[in-house]
Amino acid sequence: MRLLVVNPNTSASVTRAIARAAVAAAAPGDVVDTVGAPFGPALIVTEEDGAVAAGAVVACVEARRAGYDGIVIASFGDTGIDAVRARVPVPVVGIARAAFLAALAVGERFSIVTFSPAVAPSLRAVVARYGLSDRLSGLHAPRDAIRGPHAAIDEDLVAPLADLCVRAQDDGCAAIVLGGGPLAGLAPALAPRVSVPVIDGVVAAVALQRALITPRPPR
Repeated sequence: MRLLVVNPNTSASVTRAIARAAVAAAAPGDVVDTVGAPFGPALIVTEEDGAVAAGAVVACVEARRAGYDGIVIASFGDTGIDAVRARVPVPVVGIARAAFLAALAVGERFSIVTFSPAVAPSLRAVVARYGLSDRLSGLHAPRDAIRGPHAAIDEDLVAPLADLCVRAQDDGCAAIVLGGGPLAGLAPALAPRVSVPVIDGVVAAVALQRALITPRPPR
């Protein structure tokens, strides 16, 4: 399986975190190429950010789409996904919907943990767009944005997120979804702190692509 994973924002550290999570979720022999947006915002917060980022995603895919079996859009807004699907003949999966599907596979309701109160409204909007508002038990964000070296998982970043996961678990949810590309790769460090699955959208999207892509017969 050859996957193109697109980070719709321009943050190099977030792109690296997404790349590590995608490679860790891939099977031996898979090829996973992760790229960041060539222009646009470093963090997608507003609708205006999303519109610019969607154009960047399309430009990125247009430049690189040849030779891939599937494409993953690695932002929690599934940014530009409809435009990309209209341009390519391969499966295109967004990390938000993949995460929701994974969560609903284990129960009726899920909660979201994210890293900044600024992105909470857009996360609720994504849930509503997919018709899942009644499945959302809660959305937990810190009072202030959690900042940390996304290139490395350290206790400074894990500890406040773990506290949010414990609060989310008290919602009675069946699973916790990590809301946002910047949290890619953190699920293994957070999962031991709670008793419900912690879902990384990048991992879920790679797994879903594996289910969607028909293996090619050996030559």
